[in-house]
Amino acid sequence: MRRIGLSLALLFAFAPAIAAEPPAQAAAAQAAAESASAADVDRLLQAMDMKAMMAGMMQQMGAAQEKMLADAFGNDLTEDKRKQMQEAMAASNAIIQKHLSWDALEPIVRKVYAQVFSKREVQAMTAFYASPEGASILKKAPQAMALTMQEIQPVMLSAMQEVKTAIEQQAAGAK
Repeated sequence: MRRIGLSLALLFAFAPAIAAEPPAQAAAAQAAAESASAADVDRLLQAMDMKAMMAGMMQQMGAAQEKMLADAFGNDLTEDKRKQMQEAMAASNAIIQKHLSWDALEPIVRKVYAQVFSKREVQAMTAFYASPEGASILKKAPQAMALTMQEIQPVMLSAMQEVKTAIEQQAAGAK
């Protein structure tokens, strides 16, 4: 049974790669399309207000992670352990912020957008996100992410509880 589950997990994990165009064909198609310029990508990222969107996502991810950990381990922790966990979370969040902030990711996003999207695609996305509907979608994206995280949280808590139990059992067996 475990092998079937593992096989299905691997199948689903690799299905997008198998279904995707072969890299040579994708590269040829991209080369045939006119590349987006740095200015085109700049206009898109500005229309998307990517810096603010990334900051909002980082804030929501941190808050969701903190709540999940508190819910999973909070009842079992002494006050000293709770303080240690909060300090560890603060250090972890600082590291994540350092590496995943917009300032750190901006050059990567610019490079990827210029490589992946054609000039016409970037212009179309810019036009969309500059429209009232596009702006509204961007404005609602953090709310959608927060609600998604809220809906996923019970699943994650269950998974974390299973991991915690497995680790505790493993540790007890090693003694």
